[in-house]
Amino acid sequence: MSYSNRSTPQYRAEVAARLVEEAYPRLDFSLRITREEYAERWRSVQAAMRAQGYTVLYVCGSELDRSDIAWLAGVYDPIIERYGLLLPVEGRPIILAGSEGGHVLEAAAETSGADIALMQEFQISDEEYRHAHFENLDDILRRLDLPAGPQRVAVGSSPEFLPLAHHRLLIDKFGEGRVIFAEELLQKIKYAKSPKELAIMQQANIVADAAFRGMLAVAVPGARETDVAGVGEFIFKQLGAHRLGFPTIVTSGDHNYTVIGPATDKVIEEGEMVSMGLSPTWHGYHGILRRTIRVGAAPTPGQRELIAAVEGLYRVVIEAAQKAAAENLNTNTIDQAGKAYLESLRLTTITGETVTPKEPYTFIHNTGCSECQEGYGAVTPHTAYPMAERVALMIDVALLGFERRGEPIFPTLYAVVEDGFWKDGQDLFVYNNLPLDVQPLVGDLDAAGEGNPYYKPYGE
Repeated sequence: MSYSNRSTPQYRAEVAARLVEEAYPRLDFSLRITREEYAERWRSVQAAMRAQGYTVLYVCGSELDRSDIAWLAGVYDPIIERYGLLLPVEGRPIILAGSEGGHVLEAAAETSGADIALMQEFQISDEEYRHAHFENLDDILRRLDLPAGPQRVAVGSSPEFLPLAHHRLLIDKFGEGRVIFAEELLQKIKYAKSPKELAIMQQANIVADAAFRGMLAVAVPGARETDVAGVGEFIFKQLGAHRLGFPTIVTSGDHNYTVIGPATDKVIEEGEMVSMGLSPTWHGYHGILRRTIRVGAAPTPGQRELIAAVEGLYRVVIEAAQKAAAENLNTNTIDQAGKAYLESLRLTTITGETVTPKEPYTFIHNTGCSECQEGYGAVTPHTAYPMAERVALMIDVALLGFERRGEPIFPTLYAVVEDGFWKDGQDLFVYNNLPLDVQPLVGDLDAAGEGNPYYKPYGE
């Protein structure tokens, strides 16, 4: 690179431009979910509704919890208001929108073939949109042409996400005993992926690799956390990623106590440990990449010990996942393998003792139209079922170097490795090709890495 001072905006701009140029030819912008595919999704959900005696399905969404309606109707980029969707047991769904964000949702409706209606109840609460054309719930239900008689309503969204106002609206219309939370009805269907969904997520992870490589190259002493995050986000916007699965993570020094904290304007000091992560949303689906590094110097042996333990956990978990895919084993066998690795692990604390570090969360979670809020498909000690024939998941392994904020146990406060992976039949491989140990790439775009040993692009 031509810039000797690698904490300058000029250097960051050159890094970003080069990585965009390299990655862009690998992307296939024609990969999109079509109207025909949305219609097939509706039919699969409607078949499950009939089997369980439901006549209508209701799901809700917002800028935070958008997975359900994204999958059902292509609402990938909701804006401003909360919104909903009604799917009858026969026919097309209707998106229920607010009067401002509804303009955005109209475009999604045109793409997916869903209908749309504006409801005054969904507008921003203290605003007035006096020229908007609103429909009430009775008008909308007449458009659905539901079967005669009492309706039985499945709420497909989690109670964690459903607003009280939406619940009251349904109860007031259909009756207390006829509105039933049945979130697994939808979750289990969208857990199993199509080949096109897996291919779109491969593209999202091409973007993730390029964006994260840029973040590594500009992670130097004197840069702000937001400087580093900004390079990653610039790259993925230039490569067609339209939003984030979570706020981009850059946590340096004591900021690592936040574990998944967003980048701030904190200056990264020489020698600080930094955890970084980003999740680009590409054509509605999510990529991922997270790693922990040291800026300005290689990790000390004590700092490296926790990071190396996480890399070892990654290998154990991904190989157990490959075995489960090949032999159609229950997914809790993957969790058992990871837990067995941890039970035998002993690391040296800053006081010289040897103890086992604690993992902050489960090792594998589901993904798709959200980074981790699909509601079904995470691997836990209790998941006594095999993976579906075709799925996309994320391996998210981490260890904590503390138990209480401000009281470190290990020289590294938090170490993480997170990648996406795909399963198709008995094959299971990682989407991402950055190495598990990315330290040689820190601050240097020209450095070469060995790549991920479990990487294989989907479809190749």
